[in-house]
Amino acid sequence: MESLSLRYLLLPFSFGSDLLHVKDYNDTELERFIKYGYIKKFEDAIIAKKLGIIFYLLIPLILLLSTL
Repeated sequence: MESLSLRYLLLPFSFGSDLLHVKDYNDTELERFIKYGYIKKFEDAIIAKKLGIIFYLLIPLILLLSTL
């Protein structure tokens, strides 16, 4: 993975509201990767996004276990 994928790891989901249909930067980058044929970058970004979601799901679990 490269430094670009760090963005997907730290911010795997969008912060936009449902009222405004503003595309997230990560989503536009994923579309650009597909449009210009950067398949390897697209796959790396998807993997980093999944790992980021797992990371943010593990934080509450770690905090919960540390208070016991």
